[in-house]
Amino acid sequence: MGKNIYFLIFLLATGALVAQKKPTAEELFLKGEASMDKREYFSAQAHFNECLRIDPHYAEAYRLRGIAREHLGERAKALTDYNIYVDLKPDNPEAIFSRAILRFESGQYSLARLDFQKLLTLPPVETNTIYYRQEKHNAGGTKIFTATNAGKDQIFNYLGLTEVKMNRFEKGIAWMDSAIHHAPENSSYWINRGTMRFDHKDYKGAEADLQQAIKLEPDNSLALHNLATVKAALGEKAASETLLSEAIANNKDLPFPLAERAYQKLQKNDLPGALEDYDEVVKLEPTEEENYINRGLVKEKMKDFSGAQKDFSKAIELNENNERAWLSHGNIMSKTKKWDTAIEDYSMAVTLDPEYGLAYFNRAMAYQNVKNSVAACKDLRKSEDLGLRIEATLKSKICH
Repeated sequence: MGKNIYFLIFLLATGALVAQKKPTAEELFLKGEASMDKREYFSAQAHFNECLRIDPHYAEAYRLRGIAREHLGERAKALTDYNIYVDLKPDNPEAIFSRAILRFESGQYSLARLDFQKLLTLPPVETNTIYYRQEKHNAGGTKIFTATNAGKDQIFNYLGLTEVKMNRFEKGIAWMDSAIHHAPENSSYWINRGTMRFDHKDYKGAEADLQQAIKLEPDNSLALHNLATVKAALGEKAASETLLSEAIANNKDLPFPLAERAYQKLQKNDLPGALEDYDEVVKLEPTEEENYINRGLVKEKMKDFSGAQKDFSKAIELNENNERAWLSHGNIMSKTKKWDTAIEDYSMAVTLDPEYGLAYFNRAMAYQNVKNSVAACKDLRKSEDLGLRIEATLKSKICH
């Protein structure tokens, strides 16, 4: 009997030794912070998840988890975290700034504008959070700033970009004027205003802005590329090509200058040169379907129908809702006399874009080749209704 009692007591004692104290919300938050410092974002997110499970009102955990989720590419979840945090702390500039940028990058322009406008009414706060923003395809380096040191010029810049995205060009330009007034040494602002002006066909204004950006930052590949585009629009083809080559030499990892130079070579019927540039563009952006479509068009002109078909098929694989890819694939099927497949491709194109006049016209030709004159005539008339000019002799032949 005594031995049994001793055995039971020993088990209880052993159990007491292995029992562990559960971490508190504060301890889990600190672990999450430590993971953030080491850029271990999966681990950080896990710690913040546990912290918030224990204490759903732990505000800072939402903000930092939002940042971690941004780094992990989970934008929708990050935005939810920022929304919760701002509900808990509605006047925190740092959180509003994070949410404003994420809203802008997610295409929520009207909501982003509200956040940026509110930031102009709030005093800055001290913060250790650093934002890394790389202007797309810019060799000028990563811009580093915080919600504290971003300054009004950064907010004016985003407001300008936001207004233009909402098709409010004059307001967008006005905000960019303010950004440049506050920080005339920032080449990015000159580039942005120049791009806005170019998009609204103010080529001379765009040229002046981009030249100023290059004066401030001579090796800025984005500025060089955009100025090359302006020069091309002004008919200065040689100057444009020189600028593009300079942009490419400054940063060989930029797809835009290569794509623009490839297009210009295609316009000059330099098909081998265009193909060489598009090959590089595809290497730099292998998941962008438009690159495969453009390279496929070059291969088609070179009579490499097999290669063109592969590129158009890849574009469809990447985005099956791209009507231009279906049209292009259909054209290859027509040129290789695979009329039924061509008709299916053109049908997909008009399903995706019911106003695609060229797709109706090309399907009409395919229908005519399989002796379906009724369908061919219907499509031909539809393409004419959508603005395509149809020769009277062709219409008479098909719709007799």
